[in-house]
Amino acid sequence: MGESHDGSGGTGLQRCLGSMLTSFERSVGFAEGVVMCFDPDVLLPTAFAATVPRSLDDALLACRNEQLDRDFLKFRELATGGALVGVASRDSGLARTSPRWREILDVRGHGHELRAALVDASGQCWGALNFMREAGKPFTERDVARVRGEIGSRATAIARAMVAGGVPDGLEPGSVWLDDAGAVVLASPAARRWLDLLDAQAYSGFAQALLAGLAMRVARPMGPAVAVRIRTADGRWVRARAEPITSASGRSHGVMVVIDAARVGSVLPLAARAYRLTGRELDVVHGVLNGLDTKSVAASLHISEYTVQDHLKSVFDKTGVRSRRELAHQLAVQLS
Repeated sequence: MGESHDGSGGTGLQRCLGSMLTSFERSVGFAEGVVMCFDPDVLLPTAFAATVPRSLDDALLACRNEQLDRDFLKFRELATGGALVGVASRDSGLARTSPRWREILDVRGHGHELRAALVDASGQCWGALNFMREAGKPFTERDVARVRGEIGSRATAIARAMVAGGVPDGLEPGSVWLDDAGAVVLASPAARRWLDLLDAQAYSGFAQALLAGLAMRVARPMGPAVAVRIRTADGRWVRARAEPITSASGRSHGVMVVIDAARVGSVLPLAARAYRLTGRELDVVHGVLNGLDTKSVAASLHISEYTVQDHLKSVFDKTGVRSRRELAHQLAVQLS
């Protein structure tokens, strides 16, 4: 059985990913495997566990393939197309023309691949699986069925692990200027500290791979700003927001990324999806976190106090708490 290389080895999310990888290694079996966590809004990896250590070059190749290359069985397509799980072999027609097979799987000596998007019951993609086997040992329909049968529960486990745990104080915001390929041109001292924290989560170069992924999303063709939320090894919530920068004449000059501590407002929707709160339940939670009583929440939302209580009861059941005070404490600890 392979060793799980999860980078930090300490956070609940990393333990969740490592345990998941070990479980699938026993039940499905593979020569090499990776389990990733995604920010569901942008589907960029924010944490991972792997049976074989991953280098920066590995991460950049995989990121470029998912974001830019024309290929098949991409995680985004699996998540949105409804298939969720796909398998391929080296001798298939698609694999013979695939950049991923030519540059990653063939180089690593693999002959078969299983890929899956971890999508929960509400349709949110929280991560992905990538399992590989040597030639002559294809993944079977039973393997696919076993993975598909666990997708919902595994997605939920990642979502809950992502938003659990305490948070130390944040650092001041920092800025990074990237060229169009995602390489760092300039970085402020504060940004360097944030990048060091992100590297400590996985491996030296993880932050650079994340920045490159953001650059690929916004630079070619020039797109809108993109933000990703990441949990560092010491529990900090980080928000990295990237947008293209241009000269006065409109010529592209790369991408600017601002990195800072994620505010509750940007992370609370993530927690709401992890706990599968409805929009109205989230409105009620906002009221609770703002210190409003039942009457005030009802007035602000133009609903009855009885309806507020019903929503609160549902929120308590979903989050596993028994009172407003406990709910406010739990969310404050997780998200502040």
